[in-house]
Amino acid sequence: MPEGMTYVRFVVGDAAANPFWMTGVITEACILRDEGKLEHYEAVHVQQIFDWFNEHLPCPPFSAKLQSGEWTEDAVAWFKSTAREPINRMWDIVAILKEHGVAVRFFRSESPGEIVYSDEYQVVAETPRF
Repeated sequence: MPEGMTYVRFVVGDAAANPFWMTGVITEACILRDEGKLEHYEAVHVQQIFDWFNEHLPCPPFSAKLQSGEWTEDAVAWFKSTAREPINRMWDIVAILKEHGVAVRFFRSESPGEIVYSDEYQVVAETPRF
């Protein structure tokens, strides 16, 4: 991990929960969308953001690594603080979630856990549950 690198994570949950293994905002946005709880324009905007992520961000191999046992369920994704455009798009999702009363927290860390994957924009870190 580069010295001085900061990682950021957007999570859903209250202040009492451990931020290192809380649900991410993308998962929560999918749940609201799939349950039909988003306004049409919100669902369209969320889908546009997801499409942008799918086109521009590498997808960490969660399924394969979990199946092979190389990663545990404690592995979570964090953005590198240098990933400006993806982080800006995450704030758009956060705004929609907050409109629906979803508590969202934003965290920065220089030590997200043992990094098991890295690309230009993000890392996946094994973060032990406390």
